[in-house]
Amino acid sequence: MKNLDILKGLLLMVLALFLGCTEGLDEGLDIEPTGAVSETVYWRTESDAILAVNAIYNELDNPQSVIELDGITDIGFRSASNIPTFNDVRLGEIDPSNSTITGIWERYYRGIRKANDVLANISRVEEGDPNVMARLKAEAQFLRAYYYMQLSSLWCNAPLILEPLDVNDQRPTNSKEEIVDFVLNELENIINSEALPMSYNNDNLGRVTHGAALATKARVAIRNNKYELARDASLAVINLGVYSLYPDYEALFQSAGQNSSEIIFDRQYAVGGNVYNNFGYSAASIGGNSTVEPMMGLFEKYEYIGPVNPDDPYENKDPRWAFNVYYTGQTIGNNTYNSWPYSSTPDRVSGSEWATIYGYNLKKWVDYETFVQNPDLGDINMILIRYADVLLMYAESKIELNEIDTSVYDAINAIRQRPTVEMPAITEGKTQSELRQIVRDERVKELAFEGLRLYDLNRWELGEAKVGLLEGMLYLNENSGEWETLDYGQVAKFNPARDYCWPVPQKEMDINDVITQNPGYTN
Repeated sequence: MKNLDILKGLLLMVLALFLGCTEGLDEGLDIEPTGAVSETVYWRTESDAILAVNAIYNELDNPQSVIELDGITDIGFRSASNIPTFNDVRLGEIDPSNSTITGIWERYYRGIRKANDVLANISRVEEGDPNVMARLKAEAQFLRAYYYMQLSSLWCNAPLILEPLDVNDQRPTNSKEEIVDFVLNELENIINSEALPMSYNNDNLGRVTHGAALATKARVAIRNNKYELARDASLAVINLGVYSLYPDYEALFQSAGQNSSEIIFDRQYAVGGNVYNNFGYSAASIGGNSTVEPMMGLFEKYEYIGPVNPDDPYENKDPRWAFNVYYTGQTIGNNTYNSWPYSSTPDRVSGSEWATIYGYNLKKWVDYETFVQNPDLGDINMILIRYADVLLMYAESKIELNEIDTSVYDAINAIRQRPTVEMPAITEGKTQSELRQIVRDERVKELAFEGLRLYDLNRWELGEAKVGLLEGMLYLNENSGEWETLDYGQVAKFNPARDYCWPVPQKEMDINDVITQNPGYTN
């Protein structure tokens, strides 16, 4: 869908005129009147429907909801220099006025409103190929279901709105169970309709496929402990024979890995359309802001594949650690990364407002060679669902159902033994409890900073894993000669009676008299 992004400027003008929506003007649930212009002029041709559906994609998860979301878990830290409120979530100090989570809520409801507008009006189009129109309708249904999946996973309870609303309409809160049931039923209808293709030509890359609908069904199911559904949906993706693991783990998150056989669904970016700073979340020495920092909690998840070297604890680690994180001694651009307190480089901890605070920097998503001349033209797509995740969902579902067989080990080991990773295989004979921990740890190591850790901690009810002292890099203290972790005494908290569900934004509470705040938050 690269070409679709190139049309974004035109698209936004069209939508502002005909659909009454431009980003920045939307508030709350985006309850806006459907004007007569939209109903009598816009919905005439197939191209009208295509433009309207393209607009729904614009609200898909961006780097904030992919990379930064892991920065508020046990494996990361979201720097407070630019947007303190997301760091508040990391520290267990979230409240309904949090502007960052309010922005995420509003983006998902923008997408829902756009989808509802399409679904209410697409039947008006008379000049269109029936197969294309059926596909476009299925795309709109999928994207609406995707946004509701995210809302139910983060806020638990939220209004379920399935049609355009009048500006004066208000809707009460629906339960998480109601939303999840709707999403699963909607995805099942989409899958059974067979309106979505298995793949697209180059002009339409990034659009929803049949495989994406199946994989999303597996994700919704596993997030809600519906393991039989998750098993069957993930196995259906595997049996399609369309997807496979990309051989190079590091390159998967760079230009070379885009649109590979491992990608099931992503948010597409393109030069000439939407771009973002490819280095922005990373190290100061390459022009980054150190926005999201890996933490000691991630380092500890990666296994040693050889003896621990007391003089270099970074030696013999799972290769994915070095692919995902910049740490002292690694090559960064044309230099060597060094964030230790006595470093003379721009990456020295707290050396500037752009430098890391806790010592590590994000390497995943950074394609230095491609974007060194102009990182602001970064167009690496944000992966939302990939095949490795499907394999892990399949293995986890089978483990939770106690259906442990060779296929469980095969799914896990396929990921561990990717050519550029080559971790030792998990041998058969493990107990259910042992395998449960193995697959959970494997998800962290494989999927770090792909925006899934928070959802995993919540569904496993392990939110308290975030509790305690925030610890950063492991470094050699030049005074004591000992390896130590860096900390500043910051302590994260977690309230299990409250924090598994985010608060309904205060802006929403102020304009909607019938909506209900989640338990534990003051209005």
